[in-house]
Amino acid sequence: MKNTAIFIGIAGALGMAICDMILLAQPVSGSYYDLSSFGAMEHISSSRAVLGSTLGLVCAFFICFGFWYLLQLFNRVSESVAILLFISLCSVEFFGGAFHAGYYFLSDQRLIPNTLTADFTQHLEWLSYLGVPGYIAGTILFFRLALDSRFPKWFRFANPLIIHGILLLAFTPLPAPIGGYMKPTFINIGFAIWFGISVWVGQLQPPLQTPKKY
Repeated sequence: MKNTAIFIGIAGALGMAICDMILLAQPVSGSYYDLSSFGAMEHISSSRAVLGSTLGLVCAFFICFGFWYLLQLFNRVSESVAILLFISLCSVEFFGGAFHAGYYFLSDQRLIPNTLTADFTQHLEWLSYLGVPGYIAGTILFFRLALDSRFPKWFRFANPLIIHGILLLAFTPLPAPIGGYMKPTFINIGFAIWFGISVWVGQLQPPLQTPKKY
């Protein structure tokens, strides 16, 4: 069941990356838009936005199966910290799914007054900010749990912050049109890579000993 969960999580992350392409991909360079690619929505039809935003909300749920695998992986290191890790990361997808669904309201802007577009954009920005605390907490908790001597020393650095940073640096300089297709996916491709590394490390490690309560 544990391994099944991580593969569901990987499929969810890759599915979300595809949804990112449906919602935001444009034949431009990776540096053309900002991190959220709000400007790309001006060129996205409402029908395309419905597909990308709805499927993205579903994929956000399945990504949480990958976080459940991490809970099981670290449960014998510290049950309490592993639970906090799971809650923190699930909060990222809770707000991330809402953020993804909200992109729909920025699509086909020819039909939307400028004042409403500005309001929708501000709303999405607030949703993205609400996901940041869980993301930072999850990264710190993962680093702490991965310090356990049963895991390879490099594993602590295979955390989402570093993986996403590397992908962002790699995708941003990409020229048109590939940059405009890859840049919006860096968060979810990063989660898929993180899950893949974690399941590989988990299969290499012997069972940990008595759980610690702290």
